[in-house]
Amino acid sequence: MKRILYILLSILPTTLLAQSVQLKVGGGFASHYGQAKVVGAYKIGLGYEIEFNQHFTFTPSLEFYGKGWKAPNQQVYVFDDEGQQRFDPETGKPLIGIKSRTATQNYIELPLLLSYYLRTGESRYLVFRAGPYVAYGVGGKQKTKGDTEQSGVNRYYYEQKTFNEPGTHRFDYGVQTYVGYQFPTSFTIGLEADWGIGKFNAQGRRNVSALISLGYKLWQKALNTPVGRSEEHTSELQS
Repeated sequence: MKRILYILLSILPTTLLAQSVQLKVGGGFASHYGQAKVVGAYKIGLGYEIEFNQHFTFTPSLEFYGKGWKAPNQQVYVFDDEGQQRFDPETGKPLIGIKSRTATQNYIELPLLLSYYLRTGESRYLVFRAGPYVAYGVGGKQKTKGDTEQSGVNRYYYEQKTFNEPGTHRFDYGVQTYVGYQFPTSFTIGLEADWGIGKFNAQGRRNVSALISLGYKLWQKALNTPVGRSEEHTSELQS
């Protein structure tokens, strides 16, 4: 086992073409699978791209990701301040109220993406990425209106921290996908989506989001293979 590990480590420097640090920003929409409605989403982060050959790279990133969801106009039974269900005195049917909730969820997210670059011209590429992500919830707020199970002014409106609600999970994981286009100026623009697999709460909700994403290479270091995308990048850096 040690011998195999030594061989892999000795081969690695000769197979890598380049390394780069990328700034990533994006904006779009997020929600939960099911009947939840979308809210605004955004992210900002840094990625470290390792190039293996003229087509394939690996990019781990560290991102701050704002997600969320909205559940407006939910029909709920009406209760009084003592917690007793209320009924229509004429028909005897339960009284129905309207409850609405909007939530934000802020995560520190780590995507581990494998990329494929398809050259379309000099220093121009179609970019396809996919891979798993893991995330940890660090903040967020829920705003609720019309919750008749509460008492006092809370029946009309109250706020609470998203991850303090019983049954809510901070840890999240899933798959991230991306398709974009890289320009000669080191800018990349594309569409990406997070497909949650981990359950957000006890009701089995899962996160989903879609963003327009912008990337820019802040720094790049070409290594020692004279074939592929790094050759173009090296000539650009030297010019």
